Amino acid sequence: MLHELLIALSGHPGDVFQPFPPAPATATTFAVTDWPLLHPAEKESLDRLAQLGFYYSAFSSFVSKCLRPAFPARQMPRPGGMYLRALANALERKLQDYQQVIIQTEAAILSGEDNLGDVVPLPTITARFAPFQMVFPAISILISEIEQAAMTESPFVGGKLIDLLQDKAASGVPIQKEWMSELLRSCCLVMMRQIVSWVTYGQIQDPYDEFFILQLESEKPQSTGPRAGQTTRSQLRSRSAKSTTLPTATSSAPLSSTSIKWEAEFVVDENMLPAMISSTLAHAILFIGKSIITARQAKPKPIPIPQAMTEKHLNLILPLASDNPSSRTNDQNYISSRVLDMSKLTNIISQIRADIANHLWIVVQIGQKVVKTLESFRRYFLLFDGEFGLQLIDALEEFERNRLSRLGRFVTPTAPTVSIRDHDLGGILTKAAQGTRAQDDPLLRRFELRLLRPPKRTHGDTENDEKQRAQGMFDDQLLGIPVRLWFMLAWPLDFFLTTEDLGYYGDVFAYLITIRRAQKRLQQSWLEVKSMTQQMYNRRRTTRGSYREYVRRKKSIDNEIETENDEQEEEILKHVAAMRSDMYFVVNCLWTYLQMDVISPIYDKLLQNIMKCEGLKGNSDVPMSDSSSVTNRSFDLIHSLHAEALHEMRRACLLTSEALSSRIKDLLASAVAFCGILGRRAAGQDGFYAGIGEEQDKSMWQDWTDLSHQHQMFRGYTAKLFEGLSAVSRSGSLDDGPVLRKSVSGLGSSVIGNSVSSFEAIRQVDQLLLRLEYSKHIWIVNGEQDDEDGDDDGMVDEASTNNE
Repeated sequence: MLHELLIALSGHPGDVFQPFPPAPATATTFAVTDWPLLHPAEKESLDRLAQLGFYYSAFSSFVSKCLRPAFPARQMPRPGGMYLRALANALERKLQDYQQVIIQTEAAILSGEDNLGDVVPLPTITARFAPFQMVFPAISILISEIEQAAMTESPFVGGKLIDLLQDKAASGVPIQKEWMSELLRSCCLVMMRQIVSWVTYGQIQDPYDEFFILQLESEKPQSTGPRAGQTTRSQLRSRSAKSTTLPTATSSAPLSSTSIKWEAEFVVDENMLPAMISSTLAHAILFIGKSIITARQAKPKPIPIPQAMTEKHLNLILPLASDNPSSRTNDQNYISSRVLDMSKLTNIISQIRADIANHLWIVVQIGQKVVKTLESFRRYFLLFDGEFGLQLIDALEEFERNRLSRLGRFVTPTAPTVSIRDHDLGGILTKAAQGTRAQDDPLLRRFELRLLRPPKRTHGDTENDEKQRAQGMFDDQLLGIPVRLWFMLAWPLDFFLTTEDLGYYGDVFAYLITIRRAQKRLQQSWLEVKSMTQQMYNRRRTTRGSYREYVRRKKSIDNEIETENDEQEEEILKHVAAMRSDMYFVVNCLWTYLQMDVISPIYDKLLQNIMKCEGLKGNSDVPMSDSSSVTNRSFDLIHSLHAEALHEMRRACLLTSEALSSRIKDLLASAVAFCGILGRRAAGQDGFYAGIGEEQDKSMWQDWTDLSHQHQMFRGYTAKLFEGLSAVSRSGSLDDGPVLRKSVSGLGSSVIGNSVSSFEAIRQVDQLLLRLEYSKHIWIVNGEQDDEDGDDDGMVDEASTNNE
């Protein structure tokens, strides 16, 4: 019986202990099936011991499937990967303790050491195996969960397996905690060796797609066999290719390869990121490897990391990736501390990141390049170069009149394909730069106008709809089709600039040029009103002779109707001039606020801080300020300064508030429509003179009605904007929610909007309110607004009567 028990404990059934329940059911244990002479208590004790043998058999089978290549192809849907193999190795090592207990038990039985008389007491054997009865069920549950997940599309691999083991290790049973911690440590060692390879050599050792650093566009040859995380990673790569914050450009010209390497090829896979690795630490690790790769592949001359620095970093981090028993302590916290010292890892990664960033900063000398690039962004994206901006508007309008009418619109119900290509827009920037300072600017050649293709929509996909509403609101205001100004990144600017940043700049550019175009058209409308007024006086002198003759004829009863038409035309022109003045005041206030109160101070401060980082003096038109205490030289610092300045600028421009942005867009559209109607009337010779003919009179009165309607809509949108701005000023919030700054350089995520500088946006909104309050007769006092609207309403009623 005892030998049968030892055979069962070794994982093999025999004549006494057989799998139970018997076939065809799935066995869950070894049990004594036919032994009537046993007492029920003895049978129960033997069955509990035999259960350990069944567990051991299952564990051995699991280890064989993970470590022996002959098994997985038939019994598992995919190979387990390096993490699962490390777990299997650790489990195999721990099971050696169990095997030693079996050997020691057999030796004790044969030597009579445990004999009580001539009988070996069953409780003695049970006591030897008691610790395993506390841990084997937990290990069995763990393996069952791993095998069940392996049959799904979300197996426990990489960081997911580490999280699972970390949860299992949080146990109050000491032996269970010890075993799970040992398994966890084995998986953490695999992760640490991958981290070491990445942060010291810039290489990903991840044949099974389990590392939390994901290479989206892999240059390494794809293996023919299935991978542990292949399905999940394929979906992520697909989503990464599609998920852009902006609609995709139709241009087939690729971005610079360095830019793709830095910001698009390597990302943090949040699905594979274990809970013990914070997002801040993960992005710091990502930054180090990307910096090494980008520097190594820099053109025209590579900038490899010095060998001495690499060896220093290797000596720092390698002890965390080694399984050295001598480094283990005997204190009470050994079980928890031996898994992975996260505090030490964080300090080491921080030191490595600082060394890499400072080395590249010194070698690349990025400060001057950054300042020049940001100054070009200010001139072109932010329309600081007013002459270039005006000529760009003229070039866009000429393109819209001439080529766009012949080529066709971007998307129509009958022609959903793109009939305009990027090369059609290629000469617009060059033409706009002629005769300006931008003509000789070499950086202008890196700017281009791109057509944008709307993102593909799927059924129930509201995320893309929200992104499309939040960004690109003003893109179609330039040509009536989605067009965006873009900048082609190149080394080393892609260390701190991302395509997301360029998308934000494109938003601001479309927003500003829409306002500038409305302002320019309203300025032209003033000339058109003056022109129609002069035509009116010329018509009177031509048809009626001298002024005395005109006065005499005016008193004549026969000329009563003609005189009424003259007075009516003069009155209409006065109303049109007043409407234009109201519109121009609002648009001009908005433009002045954006350029003087928002963009200029924010960008001046940004350039000052960056120049202090590099220690630049006298290389820019931006005045230096002693108030800034920025002294660190780091890509992290430049990125964080730029990201925060860009975010604050977008907030102060009201682009982060969809409600306020849409109101501004509506009032600008009303102003442009107003100018279009007025320009059409000014293009003729009759202006607003009635009495020429029935058809001409009807057209004139219809235009006057449309002008009044556009003005009323403009006033309504302006009142809503003023109301929204007042609510922002009272509440101190733009209702855009906390916005997280993404730190690609490892600073982590921090809420922008809760610091002292976050209140600058609200203070700047107050500046806009003060500018708009300068002419109170425009605004919201109901009685005044109703009184002023009354004149227009009367003219509209008269226009309706004349139309009838």
